[in-house]
Amino acid sequence: ITNALFRNCGYRDGYDHYDASPTRGCDGNNVNGCNSGSTVWGFLTHSDQFTVELMQATSGITFENCGRRYKLADFRTNNAVSTVSGRSQNWLDTDGTASGLNEPTIIGSGLSDAGKWWKVDGNTVHDPHGPLEFIRVNDGPERGLGHMRLRWDDSIHNTVGSSSCGNGNGLPCPALGRIRHIGPLFDASKD
Repeated sequence: ITNALFRNCGYRDGYDHYDASPTRGCDGNNVNGCNSGSTVWGFLTHSDQFTVELMQATSGITFENCGRRYKLADFRTNNAVSTVSGRSQNWLDTDGTASGLNEPTIIGSGLSDAGKWWKVDGNTVHDPHGPLEFIRVNDGPERGLGHMRLRWDDSIHNTVGSSSCGNGNGLPCPALGRIRHIGPLFDASKD
């Protein structure tokens, strides 16, 4: 999404992290469709089966009089049980206008069981309402996007969606391996 203006949206009560105006966002008026779950950006997080590498990218985003900006939304369990898509949720804010940092930013999941995957150093910004982590790309050359392609044994891969790792249906989705960042926050000897 580029060059978009969001005005008067996102639930007001308790969400003054970005705008403290008493008239920001919406107030739970059922006539206009506003309720306590209303947000400017909602991220679907219900699936272990369908997860993409880069969820979305934005530039030129403007907010006017908005309440809650972000919400990880698992319509199945309300994030009570974490999913792959919830932990890997991410977004490239190419100019920092969506995050409010006004510099290129990677926005990643702030769910507690995402661990430190998105909290890569002490300079990330935590948004408790998403919950999300904001990573400033300009903090160093290592703060960029990466790509990995993993290939699983076909007998394991063919169970996805049928007997493991479903699309919000509660099928078990066991970890088959571990990936870690390189750096002082990540010590392989502590696993």
